[in-house]
Amino acid sequence: MQNVKLKDLVEICYGKDQEQVEVEFSTIPILGTGGIIGYASKPLYNHQSILIGRKGTISRPFYINGPFWTIDTLFYTKINKNLVVPKYLYYLLLTIKLEHYTEGTAVPSLSIKALNEIDLLIHKYNDQQHIVNTILILFLKSL
Repeated sequence: MQNVKLKDLVEICYGKDQEQVEVEFSTIPILGTGGIIGYASKPLYNHQSILIGRKGTISRPFYINGPFWTIDTLFYTKINKNLVVPKYLYYLLLTIKLEHYTEGTAVPSLSIKALNEIDLLIHKYNDQQHIVNTILILFLKSL
């Protein structure tokens, strides 16, 4: 096991306004903290990512694998896959109470600075995929 900061594993990026890319029909979702809010003509990012709410619903990260666009209320991450298995990091972040890192009072909000400093205890890289596979097997057995 190793102690790391979230910033050691990912680059956290801001979402962008969707106005110039929003189209009626597409396979590229535009995502906000509540989920899909529309579709985009091109992706903002086209790799595995963990999406973290910046304002509003901040306690429920999303995992996505494929092209997407996020608006400015939702951070996306560029994951260093040499250091961490993306799904492993997603499951790990589900165990973190992100609301403890909030900076807003009326509307919960997170900053990149606060997220970057989150301390994580991660397994060795070779064990991470095994853990993900075990979680998936247990999930499938529960269906």
